[in-house]
Amino acid sequence: MPPNQSGGLPPRIYLPIFLVIAAMFLGIMALLVANGFGVTGSVFGKAVTSKTAVQTPQQGSQNDVEGGPPAPVVAELRKLRERIASHPGDDVALAQLGDMYLASNHFEQAIPLYERALRANPRNVAAQEGLAQARQALRQ
Repeated sequence: MPPNQSGGLPPRIYLPIFLVIAAMFLGIMALLVANGFGVTGSVFGKAVTSKTAVQTPQQGSQNDVEGGPPAPVVAELRKLRERIASHPGDDVALAQLGDMYLASNHFEQAIPLYERALRANPRNVAAQEGLAQARQALRQ
């Protein structure tokens, strides 16, 4: 094989290098997807992914006794309300709070939040869809 005059790698080595890098990238992405990008649950509580996971008893609250929302949901509601109080034009937080009310069938409380989010950002797709769903649910 004649020496490469440009000082770089021989042309036939590029494909194997590319394939190794692509395989590593795909392997890392598969690992991230399998682990859920580090997400361990939702605002409604942690998802148990293992049957051997030990569940520690949590201290109950009056909300738990009366059938109120679980503690993680209450914490997320508080966090979103504080975020909206400090940034009233935060359309993402408004839509997320609206989504929480929509998920708990509190459509009357969700609609004004979606409307505020759309006034702040008319192109917020989550707020548009949430508003449509809340209005549809109220009609039924």
